Amino acid sequence: MIEILGVNSGQEYEAAVHLRKQMLKLWPDIAQCKDDIVKIFVGFKMYGYKFQDLDIIVVGSFTTPRSFDAEMKFYPSEGEPFVPKCASIRNFALLIEEKSHDAVGVRFEGRTATVKYSNKKDGECVTEKAFKQMFEFKKYLRDRGGGSIYLQELVMFSGLKEAQLPPRPHNFIASDTSFERLLNTLGQISSPVRSGNFANLNFGSTEVFRTILDPSFELFDVLEPTPLDRKRMDLIAKQALPDTWVEDMGEKQILLKGRGGVGKTVILLQMAYRAYQFDQKRSLVLTFNKALVADLRRSMALLGVPRAVETGGIGIETAHGFFGRLMMALGVIDGYDDFLERYAEHKETLLAYLDSGAVSPDDIDKLVRDQADQFGWDSVLVDEGQDWPSDEIAILRKIYGSESLVVSDGVDQFVRGTVADWSAGVGKASVRKRRLTRCMRMKANLAAFVSDMATNLGIDDWDLEPNTDAAGGRIIIIEGDLSSHPDRLKEWCDEAEALKNAPVDLLACVPPSLAGTAHGGGMCRPAAEFVSLGHRVWDGTSREVREHFATSRDQLRFVQYDSCRGLEGWTVINYGLDELWHYKNAQWLNEGHPVDDLYASANDLAKLHASRWVMIPLTRAIDTLVINIGPQQSFVRDALLKAAKARPDIIELIGFENVAAL
Repeated sequence: MIEILGVNSGQEYEAAVHLRKQMLKLWPDIAQCKDDIVKIFVGFKMYGYKFQDLDIIVVGSFTTPRSFDAEMKFYPSEGEPFVPKCASIRNFALLIEEKSHDAVGVRFEGRTATVKYSNKKDGECVTEKAFKQMFEFKKYLRDRGGGSIYLQELVMFSGLKEAQLPPRPHNFIASDTSFERLLNTLGQISSPVRSGNFANLNFGSTEVFRTILDPSFELFDVLEPTPLDRKRMDLIAKQALPDTWVEDMGEKQILLKGRGGVGKTVILLQMAYRAYQFDQKRSLVLTFNKALVADLRRSMALLGVPRAVETGGIGIETAHGFFGRLMMALGVIDGYDDFLERYAEHKETLLAYLDSGAVSPDDIDKLVRDQADQFGWDSVLVDEGQDWPSDEIAILRKIYGSESLVVSDGVDQFVRGTVADWSAGVGKASVRKRRLTRCMRMKANLAAFVSDMATNLGIDDWDLEPNTDAAGGRIIIIEGDLSSHPDRLKEWCDEAEALKNAPVDLLACVPPSLAGTAHGGGMCRPAAEFVSLGHRVWDGTSREVREHFATSRDQLRFVQYDSCRGLEGWTVINYGLDELWHYKNAQWLNEGHPVDDLYASANDLAKLHASRWVMIPLTRAIDTLVINIGPQQSFVRDALLKAAKARPDIIELIGFENVAAL
């Protein structure tokens, strides 16, 4: 059985189909053999690793070794080279870097190949790239419990013929390379075992390959989009964005301003996608939210968007991760020990290098050229730019220029204690500002409720316009310990599935008191309770889990409130929302902000800060918003009950004593 997984279009997919045809020419019976398994994964993603995009991964295992004719001199692991009388292979694992260049675009020097790109002056050493990818994939495999195997990297030149390749041995294959010739190539470079006049290729134990190829092993999980995913994908890919918005990219700094729910993040992705689709540009999206990084990477994986230097694409990174790699590459740091603790100090050093000329424009050009995969970006799109300190803004401008920046400004959704000024130091003619006011996420009832809550919480400048084209929406307010009732989560999942959605389309937000670290590690309490009923979760309250996105439609997503900004769900469940308000109120007071008592007291400002924070999870839902609070008196409780009294037709109260008297 030969199965092609992953991306089903593009040159890599065509190369995978060609590889499958060549394999069937050699072994026609393998197509119907259930016990002999070959999986070809196209467009493999390794988010969180140095190399994130792999063209083709091929893993195969046979119940008994399959034979093939030896036509070359083999180089065994022990002994002298020889031409076997017969050869066989029991299992194999290949990493294939595919290149479609013609002979003019490829330069061979011995066993090294370099390919030319219009956006890279010195070209790219594809041999070295594949070699590094091989080690990174082996690490990825071990991290997922795949064990240790031998992995052979190959470079496929689909625009060349065998006769145009240099003399063997080397790890290059061409468009007319038969699968038998490929196996002979492995006999030269993959250390076969010699037994008399016979040679056998074996890349690892049968048990390890059985594990890797098992359908339950997450290595080959296939992302299956839900209807909500498809709607989001269509929204990103559609051409509704005005051409002028994209034409400004690279010419002016673009500033998108709007409150939560107006679609700022989607517009960033639309702009990046248009730049990739029509101009093969590379765009980097930066955010401080690791859970959002995972969510956006999932969207890019579903769309099949690469981040490759040669084809253009979209990269999604955390700001800390990007600046850390930049500091490492420019010699500011030599490791990541105490990186976050000394982050402010490292930024100061880097900015001093850039200002003084210790790191010159030529150094930056060389960095972008030599490490294009990490730093070669045509545009940098900043999500939630209102949180960025001035030193980080200055560093980005020094590296890429203000005209390469597109900034999403959440107006009052700042969470890092500062409000950024992206217009400072840039002439008015060099900045394009766009104000967004229409709600694009929430249905009309939710938008109206959220507007009421803003008023009840004392936020006077709320200006979000309901989307009258999206009618409906409901709000459920529950008093008491919702964590102990995972059956309610199942009920909301069932309701969503009845509308053709899936658990992964739902989002649950929790305060720190319910996170795994608050009760001995592991999953957050609501997630653990839900799992105890036999359900699956993606628990983004765990730092390790946030490194990778949800891969199954059946995983209900959980995040802490601190990580919910920018995310959305068909149904959003907010646990302990009153706890969030008290947590943010106390946090602001403990941070020692300077206060001018003439206009407002510290308590007033802390109260406003906490209220603005509460508005973030309240604007995450599309259709159903569930709000959980405790029985104790609180500012949030009063605001909710006031809203419920004003809109009893769309707000359901559960667990409250004497509802009629509220």
